[in-house]
Formats: sequence, C-alpha cells, structure tokens
Amino acid sequence: MSNLDILSRDFWKDNKRFADLFNTVLYEGKQVILPEKLMEADSNLSGSIQTKKKEDVFVERRADLIRKFAGDSEYAIFLLENQSHIHYGMPLRVMMYDALGYREECAKKKRENKKNAVYANRDEFLSGMRKEERIHPVFTLVVYYGEKPWDGPRRLKDMMVDMPNWMEKSFSDYSMNLLEIRSSEHAFRNEDVSRLVYMIQHIYRKQIEEMKKECADVYVKKDVIKLAGVITENEEIIKYAEEHKEEEVLNMCEATKQWEEEIGRRNTNNIINMMGVRKEGEENLAPEEAIERLKTEGEANGEQNKSIEIAEKMKEKGYSTKEIEELTGILLH
Repeated sequence: MSNLDILSRDFWKDNKRFADLFNTVLYEGKQVILPEKLMEADSNLSGSIQTKKKEDVFVERRADLIRKFAGDSEYAIFLLENQSHIHYGMPLRVMMYDALGYREECAKKKRENKKNAVYANRDEFLSGMRKEERIHPVFTLVVYYGEKPWDGPRRLKDMMVDMPNWMEKSFSDYSMNLLEIRSSEHAFRNEDVSRLVYMIQHIYRKQIEEMKKECADVYVKKDVIKLAGVITENEEIIKYAEEHKEEEVLNMCEATKQWEEEIGRRNTNNIINMMGVRKEGEENLAPEEAIERLKTEGEANGEQNKSIEIAEKMKEKGYSTKEIEELTGILLH
C-alpha cells in the first residue's frame, strides 16, 4: 500500500471530513449526512459469482473507505474510492463493486432464509428471498487527485461504441460520481477539506504569490499539509511536515517556503542552461559560479549584462519566456 493510500484513508476516516465530502459533492452542500450518525462498515466487498456451470468465480475487492449512515432511511452505504491516476474503465469498475455490495447483502438474506425456512411459496424458495425483503442503497464517490485533467469515461455509456438513437434509448446506463480535485469549484464547509483542495490546486498551478498573500496567517492541521505534499509529489512540503513532527498545526505559507526557494533554484538553473554558460562536463557547476561567469563574459557589453540580470530576476518571479524576451530583448531559445 502506497503512502498516498495510507494518508488519504487516514484523512477521510474523520467522520466530519467524510460527511462534508459527500454532502458537498453529491447533495449540493445540504447537511443530510450527519457525522455523528456515520458508522464503520466492513470494507471487504469480495465475493463469488456463480456461472451457469455452477463454477464459482471469486472477485476480490477491498474498498478504500466505507461508512453506513442511518438517517431518513434504515441505512445507506457510502463508499469512497481514492484514485491518483486516470482509469479508463472506472465506471464499469464502480458498477461491479456496487453490484458486489448488493449481491453480498442478498446472499446474506438467502442464507438466513434457508436456515430459518421462512419461505411463503415456491417463488420465494426459488429466489431465496421473500417478496417484502429490501436491500440498502450503495453510493460510491471516486476522488481523483491527479494533476492531469480527467479524460476518462464518467459513465458506462462513455465506454460503449457509437449506438444509433433507437438502441441508445433502451441502453441501461450507469453513472459514476467523480470529484476531480484539481478543478473542483465546490464550496466545502469543513476547513480541513477546504484547505486540502486549496493547497492541491495552488501547488499544481504554481500559484505561490497568491498563497503568500492569502495564507500569511493561516494555520492548518499537519495531516492536511502532508497529504497535499504527497498528492502533488512535492518533496519540499513533505519534508517540511516531517520536520515538524511535534506540532499539530502548521503555517501554510511556511510550508510552501522551501518549495518557493526550490522553484527559484530551478528557474536560475534554467536561465543558466539556456545561456549556455555551463560547458560540457560542467553539469554540477554551482549556479553562483555560472552566474559570475555569465557576468564576466558580458563585461564587454554593459547593457547586455544588465538585461541578463533583469531576465534572471524575472524568471525567478515566474514571468513567462515570451514576456522575458519581449521586455529584455534576450532570446532564451
């Protein structure tokens, strides 16, 4: 099991976070799922399917996180599926897991009915279930953490070949509930969930300045910081969280400071490489030495040297290559 699997599961185990996630994504923010009424449920959805030849095909599946909620109905099942990569068969996968949950509940009822011999007629005996028996609904939510836009199918129909209208009308579709964090515009009420989404989106977009302005005095729980770092594969933020093991809350801006410094170092290196300062075999030449050489070589042309310094600072501030070229007259490629 990866660090992401472990950390994301631990994060969503908090019932307040779990309830806010489902309330916001599935029910438009209405507080219908109450955290205090959520109950743990067995995450093992494995089961066997019997073929016509009476052969059992075993399907193994363990849900990332599953909860029971007893509210207006007897109870319902809410299942969370974490996804770090695009899965082009996800609607079918979700449909199968939901079906396994329904099948397992039916199988349990059949075993109880057979044991107690409570059938009222032949129809109930053959089906194994009584006429009045009902099963409980399952709601699966796929949370996608990736940086790339989700370009996979969102419902079963998206996986099908093109169908004529007459055929499509009778096709039984199966929609998938998907939260794409990178582009989510949901207004989460839970502060931890809201901060997690905020950090992921701003890290992916490299919006450091915005984070510095908006989060100068914002403190968040350490597991939020670390999970955001693991999801975005940001080593600097992960390192910051691990260096503050004794603290329960961390400053969001401080958490991104090392990341900002690393981006600055990378941008400086890019400028140096673009200018061709490092010679063959000098891959490890320190940026400070390379910059000094660049300035020395440009002493004959003071104006060019000044432009180079300006270009370097602009690159560190996040200006695009096109903007730097237009404002300094230096061609970077």
